[in-house]
Amino acid sequence: MRCGAGFPIAVLLRFRVTLTSFDRPDVRALAGHVEATALTIVVAFALWWIAIAIIDRFYERRFASKLSPRVATFYSLSKSVVGITILVVGALELLNLWAVNVVPAVWSAGFITAALAFGSQTVVRDIVTGFFFLFEDQYDVGDRVELVTSGGQVVAGSIASMGLRTTKVVDHQGRFVVVPNGNIALVTNASRLPSVAGFAIALPWKAEATSMRDKILSHVREISTTAGKTEAHWSVSLADTAADAATYRVELRSANARDDLEQMDARELLVARLQADGWIPGREEHR
Repeated sequence: MRCGAGFPIAVLLRFRVTLTSFDRPDVRALAGHVEATALTIVVAFALWWIAIAIIDRFYERRFASKLSPRVATFYSLSKSVVGITILVVGALELLNLWAVNVVPAVWSAGFITAALAFGSQTVVRDIVTGFFFLFEDQYDVGDRVELVTSGGQVVAGSIASMGLRTTKVVDHQGRFVVVPNGNIALVTNASRLPSVAGFAIALPWKAEATSMRDKILSHVREISTTAGKTEAHWSVSLADTAADAATYRVELRSANARDDLEQMDARELLVARLQADGWIPGREEHR
């Protein structure tokens, strides 16, 4: 008696089912196939459950403090790849178990896949490029970016969402722009500059708030140009207001912002320039 058919036969004996009709070789072979099929399905489900548990544990430990949309995309992609792989391997094993010749099906699937890949080269290119964008962490949702497409078009704004095929950007005019990942030739991420340094300066009201801000920005840009720091990026914002004064926050973004700020003596030179303009500087504080 074959071991593969032992379990079904034992069940039938337990319930006193007549075994005369089950003693034929073809019936025993069928019972063995059924048992092996059930065992394959159980093993496939067990492997899927174990793999999903490992993926969950890995992402919980590795990215517990940074649950970003990029990580969520990789998490979902990992589960999908594992599930599809187990499904395909299990299906092939079942077909082989039931003596179904899968070679023609594999060849046909190969030809169909090649035809689809050739007909959808753009989609495949978008997905492959999007995978590398996600893997290399070039940008994330909320980052301020400037994307240059292969056609020379520039899309600047904030990342609204990102996926394997497209990146969605909200530009400065509030428009929702969808950019295929395969068309992105250059990425400039303003949210990932290495370091930021700055100081605050309080001045009496001499003009409108925007005019005073533009004047300060003009001065610090001239200071950095004179010092040879043409790559420095300055920003000036209104930090606080009072009845008789306004406090502005001046920030420098560069590879070594704090060192550059000290080397340029930007704070002292800015005060000197404002004195030369006739603006009486108020209390100056460094943060």
